[in-house]
Amino acid sequence: MKGHPRITNKFRSLLTDQLIFRNRWRQHLQFWVIAWIILFNIFRSSSSVEWIDILYTSLFIVPLALIVYPNLYVFLPSLLRQERYLWYFLSLVFLTVLGAVLLYYLFDRWIDLVLPGYYFISYNDVSVLMLYTGSFLIVTTLLKLSRSWFLLMRMDRTSSAQRLESLQSQINPHFLLNSLQTIYALSLEKSDRTPEVILQLSEVLKYNLYDTDRPAVKLDKEIRMIRDYVDMYRHRVDPGHADIVLEVNGDEEEGEIAPMLLLPFIENAFKHGLRGNVDRPRVHISLEIAREGLRFQVINSHGKGDEVDLEPKKGIGIDNTRQRLDLLYPGKYQLDIDEKADTFEVKLTLELKK
Repeated sequence: MKGHPRITNKFRSLLTDQLIFRNRWRQHLQFWVIAWIILFNIFRSSSSVEWIDILYTSLFIVPLALIVYPNLYVFLPSLLRQERYLWYFLSLVFLTVLGAVLLYYLFDRWIDLVLPGYYFISYNDVSVLMLYTGSFLIVTTLLKLSRSWFLLMRMDRTSSAQRLESLQSQINPHFLLNSLQTIYALSLEKSDRTPEVILQLSEVLKYNLYDTDRPAVKLDKEIRMIRDYVDMYRHRVDPGHADIVLEVNGDEEEGEIAPMLLLPFIENAFKHGLRGNVDRPRVHISLEIAREGLRFQVINSHGKGDEVDLEPKKGIGIDNTRQRLDLLYPGKYQLDIDEKADTFEVKLTLELKK
């Protein structure tokens, strides 16, 4: 029996919050235990463990905690994260001085009221105590910022993965829509080539179904899919009417590539290049594979679009691919698109994944 989605999500959210709180509590406890050990070794008067040193160190920790937590949960989020740097610096100075004064008065005057049976000597003046309080404020601030940075990076990775998944989910129906448009046009013509095109489409869909759920695929698989797709379009037009060329040079097993990355450019070339008032429409596709990367080029004649168009919205595929390139190959690709009066050209160079 399945629970209500909202209740389940709420329960998961509460459970996640509890785990985060529990882990945070443990991290704070570990920090103060380590800090106590360090201070104890600084303060103890002999190599043996004395009760008075344990008590002194424990009391010394209290004013430090009283200035650390206002910094972490009040001044840091309200000033530093809002880029009010001067005010945050002044708040650190204030807390540093405040903590030193608290430590000085604690061991110079107040301790006799709390523990009259013990005799403590304050070995440090206010300037030395400020070194302790300032050090604790700086260290805890850096730890807090580093933790926030790691959380931000993790959230960014999660967001990027979700965005890639969303973009991939857009590519699949977009590709299928264009393929069905090809079959639909052949069916209107009652072409004998329709069964063969459907068979080729099934091979492409098989690749799309079983191989595109991973971040990268073997380059030869991607090229094989491109060949099937190009052959599918060759059956759509008469050989004497259109010039369709696919050239592949280099070792097709050289590396890996993000799946379905090149197809939107090829789809666009066929979609807008083979129809319209063009005397001899053409689509030229070339792939040059080398160790340093892949050079991909598509040139198509500039037609007015398909006679039969099932997709009213334009540009999904190419805009989608631009975003995928930004996410998958940051700083490792170059994309140039040149639209002229009678031709449309795409040039893409990128580093292959090893």
